[in-house]
Amino acid sequence: MAFVYTYAQDNRGKKTKFWFFPIQVEYLPWMFLAFDLIMSGPSAATLSFTGIIAAHLYEFLTRIYPEFGGGRNYIVTPGFVRRFFARSTLRGVYRSYGTAYRPAQESSGSSWSSSVQGAWSARGRGRRLGGD
Repeated sequence: MAFVYTYAQDNRGKKTKFWFFPIQVEYLPWMFLAFDLIMSGPSAATLSFTGIIAAHLYEFLTRIYPEFGGGRNYIVTPGFVRRFFARSTLRGVYRSYGTAYRPAQESSGSSWSSSVQGAWSARGRGRRLGGD
């Protein structure tokens, strides 16, 4: 539930669908809470509500209070976790028709490489369709 709450806060003002019903993204955690209450009963709804409270507290302590209240961030992500996930993220170029990812930079030297090459690996740069 915390992920849904964070998603809803990051995407305020957008619309989404819950089953077949179009709703504002801000109401998505509450729709999941109502769905849990109807389908699984009060114990599951209490657990979901606890997740919403925890996500709201995390959001407040890491984003709202440090930025607007002038306070400090009390929940700091450890450096080794930040470095681990920073290395594994892909850098993409956002375009109107999709996202283009740049290939990883290969360093010369002790990098591993395969001797198996595909049929398209030695074909050259290629040509744009419809061009001269």
